[in-house]
Amino acid sequence: MHDGPVEIHTANVPRARDSLGYALVVAALTICYVALGLSASLRKSQTGDEGAHLTGGVSYWARNDYRIQPENGNLPERLGGLPVWLSGYQLPSTDNAAWRELRQWDFAEEFFYQSGNDADQMLLRGRAVMTLLGVSLAWLICGWSRRLFGPAAGLLSLTIFVFSPPMLTHGFLITSDMASALFFTAAVASLWRLLHRVSPWTLTATWLALSGLFLSKFAAPMIVPIGGLLLVVRLCNRRPAELVGWGPARECRGPLRQFFLYLAIVPLLVLGVALSIWASYGFRYAMLNPALGASEVSIDWAAVTNKSATVNRSIEMAREQRLLPEAYLYGFSHVLRNSASRSAFLNGAYRHRGWRSFFPYCFAYKTPLAVFVILVLAAAAGWRFGRAARKTSDASAPGNDAASRARPDRSRLYEITPLIALLAVYWAFAITSHLNIGHRHLLPIYPALFIMAGAAAWWFAPAAWACHVPPVRASAPRQSARRSEAGNVALRCVLVGALLWAVGDGLWIWPHYLAYFNPLAGGPWNGYRHLVDSSLDWSQDLKETKAWLDAHPNDTSDPRRLYFAFYGAPPPEYYGIHAQRLPSFPFKWQPHVTEPLTGGTYLISATTLPGVVCLMPGRWNEGYESLYRNLRRSFNVYRTSSTTAEGRRKLTDYAPEQQWQAMLNTYETARFMRLASYLRQREPDDEIGYSILVYRLTDEEVAEAIDGPPVELLPEPEWETENRRYGIETENP
Repeated sequence: MHDGPVEIHTANVPRARDSLGYALVVAALTICYVALGLSASLRKSQTGDEGAHLTGGVSYWARNDYRIQPENGNLPERLGGLPVWLSGYQLPSTDNAAWRELRQWDFAEEFFYQSGNDADQMLLRGRAVMTLLGVSLAWLICGWSRRLFGPAAGLLSLTIFVFSPPMLTHGFLITSDMASALFFTAAVASLWRLLHRVSPWTLTATWLALSGLFLSKFAAPMIVPIGGLLLVVRLCNRRPAELVGWGPARECRGPLRQFFLYLAIVPLLVLGVALSIWASYGFRYAMLNPALGASEVSIDWAAVTNKSATVNRSIEMAREQRLLPEAYLYGFSHVLRNSASRSAFLNGAYRHRGWRSFFPYCFAYKTPLAVFVILVLAAAAGWRFGRAARKTSDASAPGNDAASRARPDRSRLYEITPLIALLAVYWAFAITSHLNIGHRHLLPIYPALFIMAGAAAWWFAPAAWACHVPPVRASAPRQSARRSEAGNVALRCVLVGALLWAVGDGLWIWPHYLAYFNPLAGGPWNGYRHLVDSSLDWSQDLKETKAWLDAHPNDTSDPRRLYFAFYGAPPPEYYGIHAQRLPSFPFKWQPHVTEPLTGGTYLISATTLPGVVCLMPGRWNEGYESLYRNLRRSFNVYRTSSTTAEGRRKLTDYAPEQQWQAMLNTYETARFMRLASYLRQREPDDEIGYSILVYRLTDEEVAEAIDGPPVELLPEPEWETENRRYGIETENP
């Protein structure tokens, strides 16, 4: 009886499994990954979350204080902030108002752009060290695939990873996304190994992987149902568990004994992970460092209160008993609250609680089509090998019984159980999630897919099939063999073509990896029609914008006719971009009298075009139009009356100046969103990094956009009919 992994005979695969040549190929691919990703990151400005992550990491090392960016554990932040802290970059003073008032985004902006620091150098140092996460994941994928399917499979999986735009994007950003992908994969692998071999080494590896996961992302509790699935499958398999390292090696047989063995291990892992969390927060409960005057600052726990009374009571109990550090509990509560609802955009539609189809669309649009082809070939290889193995089993098994015929397939499926469990559980949570803000949240599923894609390498080894296919009957000897070989050659050519396609995608889209969209979405040029925010436009293209403006002097000849609606944290002025600021995110209004818009060059971040982060998101409607007309009348009254002292007195008698300024801000937003609704009906004149859209408008076109009939209230346009035909929603909020 054969219960172990199916042996794959790879006659045509390079024989030097542990040879220097194999190691050199792995090293060359790794260097290629680092070179592509790091060189691309040099062309990109700070992305949305990097400022808070890096600032938080530096503050953890420099001040032992955890008020900045507590939403992800703190391992990625510590890693990214370490080289910046060691380089001597100074945080703003603890007397800083943003520091005292826990305004982390404002404090991060001051650290980057207002304290005399070189923001680009800080980003380079932080991004360079984050490369360690991507490289570690690449090697883990290669090793796991090689162990399952052979050396060629390891190289195939590694190549797909190296040239994957999502991996090249997030492997070089100072965020928690690549750490999440790495530690989810490592935790599943180590748990599966521990369920088969209990030793000090497997216990330590599992503890470290789980600790890394829980210190990287608050999605970590998903590992519990994944582990539960693995345990059920393991107990049903009935294979004995090895006990190594406590005296002579021995076996634990029987599902009941194994269950109690694993049950005894669980508290050890829980205590180990808790110890790691406490160590990462300096073994201190308080989120704020008492030595820095923390007693004068209060933490607003009400701001992270959840709708679920059970969740609130559990967190309150954990606080009272001090089961975990305060910063960790605060971050966990914050994530739960904000994941309940969030502004989301998909295929031209806007919602506040997202769609069940959001992440499937993300996966379909942002995954290179070549990867899908390779996965299909991997599935075909598994089916072909399974059929061959069943025939061999039919010929050799005593009695030719059904159980013997099914055993090879069952064994192979058993070996990929952890990958299937990870995919199943993670997809279940993703589809039901209301946090529809970015494709990056799917990153942990890709390593499992890349590993499974390695099975396609079997098509490079036709001799492998000969070892399992029974002798061909004499009635049709050569014709059947020729057809089989021709099929193998055809599939081999398809695999080579798909692999070259995947490599070409990774090279062609450089350096705009974040903006990658496959042909299903119409390519990166049409990405803004389907997804925004961190799936496309994460404030990364300020350097590209400056280069574009330098290359187009006609668009910058009159700064008064250059407009910029920017989405992101870094100030455009830091990169020498001086334009009229349109309503942007984050909102940083200054009291002013709104100036009229003129014709000129309009630079519009893809996320601001549909208004996802503005006060008037989605398609322009009757309610927006009515509000806009009322605001316009109030604005005309203010503009006319504020020119004289008597008029200003009457205005302040009617309402305080702050209310008038709030009205002006709201009017400016409404005016811009009316302009945006006009621009959504036309193609941009150019795209910068695929994330910033360029429109050149005349005075007449601007006047039509803000004063003429609103185009989105006219009879239904043709594109709307097409959207409905293909099931794409374009609802109003």
